[in-house]
Amino acid sequence: MRSRAAFLLVVILFTSPALADRGREYIQVREVTMSLEDGDAVFDVRFALDPFARLYVLALGTKHIEPELLDLFSGFGNLSVRKTEPHRAVLVSRGAGELKSGYYLYDARRLGSEVPKLVVVYPEKLSRTFYDVSATPSVFSQA
Repeated sequence: MRSRAAFLLVVILFTSPALADRGREYIQVREVTMSLEDGDAVFDVRFALDPFARLYVLALGTKHIEPELLDLFSGFGNLSVRKTEPHRAVLVSRGAGELKSGYYLYDARRLGSEVPKLVVVYPEKLSRTFYDVSATPSVFSQA
């Protein structure tokens, strides 16, 4: 038991500075689903972690990768993390859409890095897929 704790301590000591220096390199975003819900934007982010980051998350939990995930959507206001798992996270931007004439208008917003696949899901359950994007598209939905 002691050797296991010592091993985890050594791994944490070596990986935490490395993760801090590398920024978002240790998280590779695979896909983002943006669901439009009553003026809010709900982001379901699927990502992969490199081996050191995965070990770090297993040892210390997912709270330590949340700041990097929040940075990805820094263009959105009132952003919070609903749930984080080792390969997936759900973030919510309250009031992302502006209500005008019975429609919620969602302006395009720059993302913190390029996303290989972005799926926008409308309230009617229709979806549009975009590839290799660095910003969310301007979209609207009926209120």
